[in-house]
Amino acid sequence: MKNARIARTVALAVILLVVLASLVAGWRYLQISRAAEALPVNTRMGGDFILPSTQGSPLDTRELRGKVVLLNFGFATCPDVCPMVLARLRQVMTELRDDAARTQVVFVSFDPSRDTVGVLKEYVSHFHPDIIGATGTEAEIATVARQYGAVYMKEDTGSAAGYGFAHSDYIYLLDMQGRVRKLYDSRTPTTDISRDVQTLLAAGRWE
Repeated sequence: MKNARIARTVALAVILLVVLASLVAGWRYLQISRAAEALPVNTRMGGDFILPSTQGSPLDTRELRGKVVLLNFGFATCPDVCPMVLARLRQVMTELRDDAARTQVVFVSFDPSRDTVGVLKEYVSHFHPDIIGATGTEAEIATVARQYGAVYMKEDTGSAAGYGFAHSDYIYLLDMQGRVRKLYDSRTPTTDISRDVQTLLAAGRWE
């Protein structure tokens, strides 16, 4: 009688473990499928890069694996577009709350002659203390811009600054494996961006 009870208890425990494993697998599949459907991998752009950065050592994007990355290109003396984009990214980080710790904003400058690491560090810190600013030689920046389809063109502004850049202002959403999943323009609500970041973070827990 005692052995029979033990056998039934063991059998019940095994069944419960199988059911639990099935539920976990189902939840994992649901999260990954949801992310893949809403945020398909963009195979036409992206890729890793290494650039001098404001974090005290070169930024190697491979070291950001495990975080969702929000990447943007611009320059520190940009009079309007860049400050607005960075302000929106600050709002995204605020909306993410605890998930902000697993999200990294990266700002790559088109203007290496003026945007030294020191200048960039002061600039990005105005928007959020955790933003990484990156720069490099003109050739290095051009290579990274081509990887992401970022467009910029130096132009004479006739102002005291001397020159500026006409440029695209997309925010690139990179998943926890460094793959481009979505681009956002200036019309995208910050709540949409933060929701997509959380979708990738949820899926990343199960990948």
